[in-house]
Amino acid sequence: MSRRIVIVGAGFAGLSAAIGISADDDVTVVSDQPWCEFLPNIHELLSSRKRPTALRLDAQGRIQRAGHRFVLDEIVEIDVATHRARGRTSGAHEFDALIVAVGGVNATHGVDGADRHALPFKSVGDCARIRDRLQALAARSGEHRVVIVGGGLEGVEALGEILRAFPRFHIELIEGGPRLLPTTPRSLDRTVRRECAPFDVTVHVETRVEAVHEDAVLTADGAHIPSDLTIWTGGPTGSPLLASAGLTPSAGAWAPVHDTLEASAAPGVFVAGDAAQLPAPISKQAYHAIDMGTCAAANAIRRLEGRPLEPFSPSGKPMLISFGHLGCFLVVGKWALFGPAVSLAKEGVFQLVAAQLVPPLDTGSAAGLWDRFAGALPEPGWPGLSSLIHGLVGATDLRVLPPNP
Repeated sequence: MSRRIVIVGAGFAGLSAAIGISADDDVTVVSDQPWCEFLPNIHELLSSRKRPTALRLDAQGRIQRAGHRFVLDEIVEIDVATHRARGRTSGAHEFDALIVAVGGVNATHGVDGADRHALPFKSVGDCARIRDRLQALAARSGEHRVVIVGGGLEGVEALGEILRAFPRFHIELIEGGPRLLPTTPRSLDRTVRRECAPFDVTVHVETRVEAVHEDAVLTADGAHIPSDLTIWTGGPTGSPLLASAGLTPSAGAWAPVHDTLEASAAPGVFVAGDAAQLPAPISKQAYHAIDMGTCAAANAIRRLEGRPLEPFSPSGKPMLISFGHLGCFLVVGKWALFGPAVSLAKEGVFQLVAAQLVPPLDTGSAAGLWDRFAGALPEPGWPGLSSLIHGLVGATDLRVLPPNP
């Protein structure tokens, strides 16, 4: 009898887990969307540098080619005691081992009006809606005011793309901490501010948002900031499914796991990607999710075979943070490199990882490969390719940002 393995979610972690398991096993992947969204590049949708189709990898086709079952549905209940995961429309899915890879959900931190009047920055669909609103604003006469809540990675990348496509907009960037990009070297905060100097950008730090209205953002210190469009990049929180399954100690928390990615609260259940909280926390990056999915799949098989589980070892890959046409940061430990040419590295990572996850082995995936490549060109057709080559030759303005003194 084949071993029944259910994977919840088909993002980076869920997809990599599925393709890491042999077709000899009975694998069912349940996801509420048929694609894996390439979230590290969704900021490029704001400036139309990428199309939504370029960032939606065919997870369903890839999983089926691996010999597994794909079910388009949302898992609404996990019963770890009876080894059942229930889909909203597909009913019960029984498992011998379960891999939960549900990512996170938008965190509004209880701010009044944030869920009604601010646009989230969590998915391809979210960023496509933001792009549409930006374009509608640009078509109107008068001043255009945009507020970005959150000065972390997503907020800074959103700012860069708006400056690329809508350089005359007035933008207010609000960060609750003492500086932008708080988990990176301080030199990045200074560089972002310096690059913003020619534009109509106001940066607020150590500023807490009290409420979001349809036409304004109110801060805890009493400021009333007018806004035609408010973008919320307040980060993720744990999926409600984790709490209802008993995998987390409280609502909104991430699921505690051992270093093997097995859930602390449920033997035989593995949690991969953003949903997992390791004993030694790591950043919620796509490359970690991919590696965690592979590890969770291997350990699920080891658990079913009665073999010892192996710990997940995070890789020390550098971080790439885009800042629109102004450049891109390559962060390695306490050092960073900044310049337009670094943007080519991030584009290369996108193309390489997407092709590895969903290789162009048939007409549909080959079309997706062309869509991704064409979306990387500055303009349609060969003139765009010429512009790209010109950019490669001319993008020599690279700056080394040393550690802070």
